Amino acid sequence: MGSYESTLAQREERIKKVLNLEEPDRVPFAPKIGNYYARGYDISIYDAMKDIRNIWPGVKGFLEDFSPDLAWAPVLYPADPPELMQSTYLKCPGPNSGLPLNASFQIHDKCYLMDEEYKEFLHDPTHFFLTKVYPRKFDGLKGLSKLRFNNPVEYSLYIELSNFADPEVQTALETLKRGGEAAARWLGGLGYISGEIAKLGFPLGAAGAQTCPFDMFGDNIRGFLNTINDVYDYPDELLAAVEYMTPICIQNAVNTAKANNLEYMFIPLHGGIDEFMSPDNYKKFYWPGLKALMMALIDIGVTPYVFCEGKYNRRLDIISDVPKGKVIYMFEEVDIAEAKRIVGQTACICGNLPNALLAYGKKERVIEETKKLLDICAPGGGFIMDCSIVLDEANKENMEAWVNTTRELGKY
Repeated sequence: MGSYESTLAQREERIKKVLNLEEPDRVPFAPKIGNYYARGYDISIYDAMKDIRNIWPGVKGFLEDFSPDLAWAPVLYPADPPELMQSTYLKCPGPNSGLPLNASFQIHDKCYLMDEEYKEFLHDPTHFFLTKVYPRKFDGLKGLSKLRFNNPVEYSLYIELSNFADPEVQTALETLKRGGEAAARWLGGLGYISGEIAKLGFPLGAAGAQTCPFDMFGDNIRGFLNTINDVYDYPDELLAAVEYMTPICIQNAVNTAKANNLEYMFIPLHGGIDEFMSPDNYKKFYWPGLKALMMALIDIGVTPYVFCEGKYNRRLDIISDVPKGKVIYMFEEVDIAEAKRIVGQTACICGNLPNALLAYGKKERVIEETKKLLDICAPGGGFIMDCSIVLDEANKENMEAWVNTTRELGKY
């Protein structure tokens, strides 16, 4: 990018200023990158998921080609742990799944807590998770369903211990061991890539992620569609479940941020979109847990980087109730002028440039939409140029038009 190159200090200063709702020297360019690190640089998704270090040439190539103001670690699941544990919900590309080597991984929405099991879950959530959810999510862990972790009677301990002699239980424990070893290798590779990004002089975006309490319960236990329906079918039980998940979410996020010295925490919002929840239900079931999570991060000096997936036009006033200059909101599909007018008074905003346009549109349209975003969002600062969702596919000519337009016309 030649004259567009910046030092680490310049990039950090730009982000600091827009976070504080000020005008930097120019609008920061910081798209969140997913599979494009692989597909844009001739690396198969299969190879990247088998060993995350294989994607480093793509990450390095993107940084050299586009010189972003924030760099993002690759958003990829590891292939080996779910395959070793015989996942029933996550399919990875490759010979074991039948998916093409360059296909995206697939996460299937499934229910691991049946209607009649709400009471059992709320009575002892941890035991339910270990003996019901894990065995249902992984065929290799079915033996865990035979264990009991909730009987404190001393004599009973020796009776319960006999279950560990069961071959299916022993298989589950051995499977956990192998899955853990594979996960540690993946995590080490991810740490290597993050270190290499820093060596090249790029500040790291959100290197940690945490879903909010509602989504944590819906994504991982009850199932997304069931959880949305429970707003009407089982409101009391759902509210109790979300309240239980809230301190768990907070503890996970805070511990991760502290352990890794993170500046940002990525929070993808799945269930709170306009189509699935009224503003009143959003305030009741979704926002309290999300805000509690955000405030806990802000309290330790970490910036929540919140991705508002789907349409978010009907809750802009709600999500504006945050401390000024402490949050970044990324939008997929929103009236960006309204988002700037309402949310932009208290939080930095980004996103909303359609990924489909970058992948399949004409260069002229990319330039036109980029100019439109700059005209609406750049005045006064508090804006980062970003795409609508994590980027998997893009035409390189369109990418070059996007970054060049941003830097030529995004100067203050």
